[in-house]
Amino acid sequence: MTGNRIKILHMTPVDINNGVYRYIFNHMGFMDMQKYQFAFLTKGAEALRQTSECRKYGFPVHMLQNTQRDSREGLKEEVIRVLGRGYDAIHLHTSSWRGFLIEQTAMEMGIGQVIVHSHSTGIDVPDDRERQKQTEEHERYKSLFSMEYATDVCACSALAADWLYGPGVPADRIQILPNAIDVERYHFHPEKRRQIREALNLGGRIVIGNTGRYSYQKNQEFLIRAFARAHERNPALFLLCLGEGEQLGSLKRLAGRLDIGDSVLCMDWRNNPEDYLQGMDLFCLPSRFEGLPISAIEAQAAGLRCLVSDCVTGEVRITDLVTFLPLDEMLWAEELAGCRINEGRDRQDEKIAGAGYDIRTAAERLEELYKKGG
Repeated sequence: MTGNRIKILHMTPVDINNGVYRYIFNHMGFMDMQKYQFAFLTKGAEALRQTSECRKYGFPVHMLQNTQRDSREGLKEEVIRVLGRGYDAIHLHTSSWRGFLIEQTAMEMGIGQVIVHSHSTGIDVPDDRERQKQTEEHERYKSLFSMEYATDVCACSALAADWLYGPGVPADRIQILPNAIDVERYHFHPEKRRQIREALNLGGRIVIGNTGRYSYQKNQEFLIRAFARAHERNPALFLLCLGEGEQLGSLKRLAGRLDIGDSVLCMDWRNNPEDYLQGMDLFCLPSRFEGLPISAIEAQAAGLRCLVSDCVTGEVRITDLVTFLPLDEMLWAEELAGCRINEGRDRQDEKIAGAGYDIRTAAERLEELYKKGG
C-alpha cells in the first residue's frame, strides 16, 4: 500500500464497452476513491484513455503488449514490470481460460491480493470450429486452476462460477459479487421518454429494445429475424438497439434484406442508456449465454417488461417483469407481436436492492474485499 491508498491493477478486456468496464466504473462512483487507486492493464488502452471515466478519475492505463499464446516470457516480463510499480492487488476480470500465467506470476511476486473474477459463461466466437477449440482449451486450464494461483475468487453469478472454476477451487472460497447498478438513475421519467421518442421520431410506435455488444453472444441476429416475423403481424413495432461490435454492419444489412430497415435502428453505443430505456416498451435479451447481464438489471430498474433467453441464468429474474423463452423464432415473434405501449411503470427499488443489486451495497462489499489485501 502506497501512502493511504490501496493500489489495484485491473486486468480488463480490449472492448471498452464490455460489461466489465461498466461493472468497474459503476462501483468507482460509489467507493471512497481517496482510499483506492485503480489502474488498468489492457490491450484496449488507447480507447480506455479516451473515456470520460479516465478523464474524470485520471487512472493510469498500461497497454498490454503480449499474450501467453504468443510469448510466455514476454508476458511474464511485462507483468513483472507493471506490477513492480507498487501495486497491492491485481483484479483479473475473466470470461474464459486461455492460461493463467499472469495469476501465477503475481503470486510468485508476493502481490498481496490476486483476485480472479468470472464474468461470463461461454465463448463469444461465432465460428463453430474455433469456438469448440477455445472451449476445449478453457476446460483444460479450468481443470488445472487451483487456489495456488489466486488469493480470492469471485463471480457475477453462480452460473459464472461454475463456468470458470473447477475441482481445484473449493465452493466455499467463491464470492458472488452481483453486477449492481445505481437504481435511482433508471427510474422511469415520462418527460425523458417523450424526449427520446421525439428525437428518434418514434411517434406512436411500440418500441422493442436491446442494449449490448453486437456479437455472437448477444445474438441480435435472432432478435431481428423474430422481429421481422412479428412486424408482419403488427406494423406498429419498432426495434431499437444500442451497442457496438463486429456484427453491427451485418445486422443492418440483415434488416435491409428482411425489408424492415425502416423499422429497425441499430445505434452506436451511448453513455446514457437509461434515457433510451425510457423510450422502450419491451426489453429483449436473446443471448446465447451470459454471466449475469447488467442490461437486464437496468431494464428492470426502468420498469420495463423483459423477454430473456432461457440460456441466461435464472438469477437475473429479480422482479416479476422477466419472462424466459427458449430461442425459438416463432415463440419470440408471437410475444413481440402482442407487445403494447408501456407508459405506466412501477419502481422496483426494494426488490433490486433486496436481491443485492443496488450499487451502494455492492460497492461496500467490493471495498471489504480490497481491504483484506490492504
